[in-house]
Amino acid sequence: MTTRRSPLASVAALLAAALLGVSLVGCMAATQAAPTAEPVPVPSPTSTPRPVIAAAIGDSIAIGNGVPAEDAWPLLVAQRFGWTLSDFGESAAGFTVPGLNTHTFDDQVSAAIRVHPDVVLVGATRNDLFAPTSTLKADATAALRRLRTALPDARIIGVSALWGSEPAPAQVAVISATVRDAVLDVGGSWVSLGQPFSGRDELVLADHVHPTVAGQRMLATTIANSIAAQTFPR
Repeated sequence: MTTRRSPLASVAALLAAALLGVSLVGCMAATQAAPTAEPVPVPSPTSTPRPVIAAAIGDSIAIGNGVPAEDAWPLLVAQRFGWTLSDFGESAAGFTVPGLNTHTFDDQVSAAIRVHPDVVLVGATRNDLFAPTSTLKADATAALRRLRTALPDARIIGVSALWGSEPAPAQVAVISATVRDAVLDVGGSWVSLGQPFSGRDELVLADHVHPTVAGQRMLATTIANSIAAQTFPR
């Protein structure tokens, strides 16, 4: 006996098949969804090197007496190496004598310690001319040892004493040797300039002592070249 389906049953069967097909397509689409995009890597921040802090201890030549402040040799040396400089030099000051603002080099050491420098430039000075060598040795040694104790990792760079365009008294060489020994005693380094202005009035002002801009720049070049060639023990 043959069973015949009614038209309504056939339509229902077709609709069921269509709905099943749509459901299967939806499942396949969900299964084949595009993968999630990879996160964009965030670059790590680049660290900026800390600037090298420098301090200068010295006299009127070290602060550029008679020339623009930016032409003083410590600042020119600092610019050569990219250092940030605090110049504590003071006219008429020395290890044994106070300057015009009543500060000795020991006071300048205190000021330098407060800025925590990486480099300290120390200029020996003709202003200590009349002090007994034993007094200069004691004062320079005490000040530099205090500097080293406070700044165990700093570079301490000593520079010899300058006189001017006139012949220098023999004691100026003694001053330089005494300060040099104190600098080397604390692991510093030394720059010996001799007397580069002797007989060269064109490089000093009318007082025959303080360098002109050209004289300051000559000093800076000589000192910077010497520093660049040095190997620091600390």
